[in-house]
Amino acid sequence: MNLFKGSLIASLLCLSPLCYAQIDDIDAKTKAKIESIIDEYVSTHPEIIIRAMQKLEHDEQAVQANNVKNAGIALRNDSTLPQINTSRAKHYIVEFFDFNCGYCKVLEPMLERALKEFDLQIIYVNIPIIKEESSQSAVFSQAVYNIDKKAYFKFHKYFMTPGYRSADTDTLKKLCKEYNVDFNKVVTELKSKRPHERISKSIAQSTNLKISGTPYLIIDGKELRGAFRDYEQLKALLKD
Repeated sequence: MNLFKGSLIASLLCLSPLCYAQIDDIDAKTKAKIESIIDEYVSTHPEIIIRAMQKLEHDEQAVQANNVKNAGIALRNDSTLPQINTSRAKHYIVEFFDFNCGYCKVLEPMLERALKEFDLQIIYVNIPIIKEESSQSAVFSQAVYNIDKKAYFKFHKYFMTPGYRSADTDTLKKLCKEYNVDFNKVVTELKSKRPHERISKSIAQSTNLKISGTPYLIIDGKELRGAFRDYEQLKALLKD
């Protein structure tokens, strides 16, 4: 008897009138007879296994869809996350991204274009999963956001520009000077560990949503895994 069939038999046993009594109280002979009957039925009606698997998949999809919807609502109202526009916007996009994700960089100009055409809120959730330097740029940028929200988007644009973007100390100091941000204040904010906690929370949220890569998007309560083929695909989703 395979594992799935055994589980199915156990489930059917619990749905029978005998569930009013403890299964352990059934004598071995009666229990074996019941299992034999169910096993024979399942063997001669294999479609019941297919239906059970389909229902299980459907139920899992429903749970995931509900989790995505709830996460979208929570994230678009989370002031600790970098965002453009407010939750009063008609549409919203939550983007889980990595500064070193090439597909995320390709997506960035599409998001910028969508902002010009739609009443749209964009929420950025940084999950540094590609390499160590991703974590450095993520926590530093979050620290900048914590002390100067407008300045954050200058750093965001720098790191999201196609090609390699260094996050070493000298580069970060240079960027702070260029963008008129006090580097020492950023360092003080980093020492508070608040930026690290926010990034850790984002990673935990991505785990709850079963995100396995970037970019991952929540668009008006529905998930989309991976990048768009082109801008028209994004535009169609927002129109719908």
